Amino acid sequence: MITCSLVDPDQAYSLNPTLPVWFHPVWMRGIAALHKIRAQTLVCWRNDNPCAFLPLYEKRFISLKKAYNPVLVYYSPLFFALPARKQPNRELLQQYEISKKACEFLAGQYHRISLNLCPRNLDIRGFRENGFRAVPHYTFIKDLSQQGDFFIGEMAKLRNARQAGYIFSRGFEPGRLLDLVFQMNTRKSHPFPFGRASLLGLLGDLHAAGLIEQHNVKLEDRTVSSILIIEGKGDTCYGWMTAAEPDDMRKGAAVLQFWELFQTLSGRYAFLDLCGANSKGPSRLKAALAADLKLFFQILK
Repeated sequence: MITCSLVDPDQAYSLNPTLPVWFHPVWMRGIAALHKIRAQTLVCWRNDNPCAFLPLYEKRFISLKKAYNPVLVYYSPLFFALPARKQPNRELLQQYEISKKACEFLAGQYHRISLNLCPRNLDIRGFRENGFRAVPHYTFIKDLSQQGDFFIGEMAKLRNARQAGYIFSRGFEPGRLLDLVFQMNTRKSHPFPFGRASLLGLLGDLHAAGLIEQHNVKLEDRTVSSILIIEGKGDTCYGWMTAAEPDDMRKGAAVLQFWELFQTLSGRYAFLDLCGANSKGPSRLKAALAADLKLFFQILK
């Protein structure tokens, strides 16, 4: 028999410390505080053993509740904790039954639901059978064991950046990163929905907990390109926030950043999820970096 319940992030993490970063209590509490919403985790139980987890962010309006992916949260993965079976399809059937129960529970708890599953959650039959809509989205994932062939134009930018003296290094400079991000969003007429002080507080907490790291490209003493990596448990990490000075990006600073980043992370992770393939400019760059296009679903009800 499968049952479901909602618990706080700390309790869920104590039940299974191998949960991905999207479930980490510091991550979930920080995101919830930034948005002034509530963070909870759906736990599915089979014979009193936790068998699946789903991170949830809950927004209330009077007596109505919505579960959704807030800004800065790219995935809300359905994570299964099942014993390995000799026949993989038996595990597949178990996941299907669990997802159906999870959907029934969610539908009874929330009047609206909008969740981004992850690329590993491709079996969405349980959601669709419970009246959920599934909208396809895409991301690029870099296999760090393969160098791959950058586009010719990107290789030329890489050579130019090296000749110009750009240097790649790791270092936590959240203020400078936010300068670049805020400037980029202003150029795109897309203001960031949070204040600088609140974001600096969140980044400081995540870094102190070992959940993020920052890599930069510098020209002399000036940081001109930067990226925050969300450190995952398991084989995948995530490219979260990134931005560069426009002039330096045209000179190859961003290409140098990704080239060196792939080498740096390859000894620690199998994959880098670049978190997005749904806007034209960034998608073109990620494709040029020899990353692979992957599907994931947004689940709506």
